[in-house]
Parts: sequence; structure tokens; C-alpha cells
Amino acid sequence: MAECSYPDNTSTLMSQWTDTITVSTINMDTMELSHKLQSLPTTWPSLFNLCHFLLAALAVRKEVGLSFSRLHPLATWVATITAAFAGSFIANPLLGLPILSALSNEYSVLLATGSWWVVFYCPGDLGYTLARNKVLYLPLCVMKEIYRAAKILGGITEAATVFPEQELLMMMIGLVKGNGSGLMRPVTLLVCGVWSPAQTEVLTMSVTSKQCLVAAVLMVADRSGVLPSAISSDMVYLLIVSTFIAIKLSSLVAQPVDPFQPLEQIVAYLAFGGLWDVRRVGTKTKKIE
Repeated sequence: MAECSYPDNTSTLMSQWTDTITVSTINMDTMELSHKLQSLPTTWPSLFNLCHFLLAALAVRKEVGLSFSRLHPLATWVATITAAFAGSFIANPLLGLPILSALSNEYSVLLATGSWWVVFYCPGDLGYTLARNKVLYLPLCVMKEIYRAAKILGGITEAATVFPEQELLMMMIGLVKGNGSGLMRPVTLLVCGVWSPAQTEVLTMSVTSKQCLVAAVLMVADRSGVLPSAISSDMVYLLIVSTFIAIKLSSLVAQPVDPFQPLEQIVAYLAFGGLWDVRRVGTKTKKIE
């Protein structure tokens, strides 16, 4: 009598369980890493603020030069404070808060002042030399990008309390918090006697502002439940931080890249007159022939 054979599903079940456990482990690792990255600036606020203030002072010195600082120390200090607290200076009035509440934390102001002195007036220019050394400068930039993502998320959260269900305003405040120093740059230069209205983010948006805007859009979309359920908030945050760091490091150790330029060219060609201009030029050429 022939024996009936039944398919053995043990291997299939084991394979499914293994895949499930692997996916769960990856999700848990992503969640844990994302939470750690988000909590770092709040766990070590002085350290991250110091990195931010040092980079702000370095940016001001790059703009005005050392000789200017010797003649106008007050102007360089005001410019550094303006750059260091630019996000709050711009966002506070938009959120209905006093502008000067950006300077309400006296410890932060003193830390920014100390960073300004170290970069501009440290004996032997030792502070500037150390800060510009790549061994120290690269970690400073990495920490700044981690801090930038946290600031964008914090700005969106603040805006949501004042303007609930106003996604556009949340994105705007997130952008301001993420790259306030870039938006405030004309004012910073004006403090130092340089009037340069053409150097604004509205006319020529930097890569930093572009990535902050994209990050704010993604964070608001995730907050609103627009993104697919397979994409978790932790995954979005981790992707944003990783992209920030990668773009920054590429500009420091290799060639600066603008990953948004190809998309901008396509959009400009299709939606902002590029296609029509090409067709019009082609029509004129045919008429001339």
C-alpha cells in the first residue's frame, strides 16, 4: 500500500520566523539609534552649543577677516551673536515671542562670547588654528549636523503648538531653525559694514537651506501621516541625519555636491519656462532659416 507523503513546512516556517526576527531587529536598531541621535543635543547641550557657536564664529571670521576684527571687535561680537542665535531671532517673532528672548539664556550668551574670543583673539591665534584643524573641525561639523536635524524637529514641534494643522508654517519654522545663520547672513554682513542684499537665500539658496527644507517637508509629512506606514519616523530621522552628515563631509574631504541640482533643473525645465523658451528659440531659428 502506498504511503501518503505530507509536505514538511518546518523549513518554510523557520525561514519566515527568521525573516520576521531579522526585520524586527533592524527596526529596533533603527529606533534605538534614532532616539540616541535625537537625545544627544539634550543630553549634552553645552557641548553641542559650543560646536555651534565655534562654527558660527569661524564663519564670521571667514567673512570679515582677521584685520577687521582687530579694528572692530564689537562688530565681530555682534555679528557672531547674530549668527549664533539667528534661528531664534527669526523664528521668535513668527511664533509670537519677543525677539530678544533668544538671548534669555545667559549661559549660552557667555558660551557664544567665549567662542568668539577663542576664534578671534586667542593668543597666538591658537584657538582658530585648532578649530580649523581637520582632526577637530570634522567632528565639530558632524555634531553640528546632528544638532541641525534636532533643531529642525524642535522648530516644527514649536510651530505645531502655535499653528496646529498648519503644515506650511511648520515647514517654514523648521527651515528657519535649521539654517537661521544662512538666512541671517545679509544682516550679519551689514553689522560689519558690508551691504550685500544679493547674497540672500531667497536669491541663491544654499545646499544647507535646500536640505533643511527637504528635511522639514519629510518631518511634517511624517507627522501628518502622509508617508507610507512602512516608513517609520525613526527611519526618516535617521535618513535625514545621515544625509546631512554625508553632504557636509563630502564638501570637506572631497568636492562639494548639490544632490538637489538635477531635480531643480528638471523642474525648472518643465514648470518654470525652460521648455517653452527652448521651443520659442527653436521656432525663431526655423523662421530665420
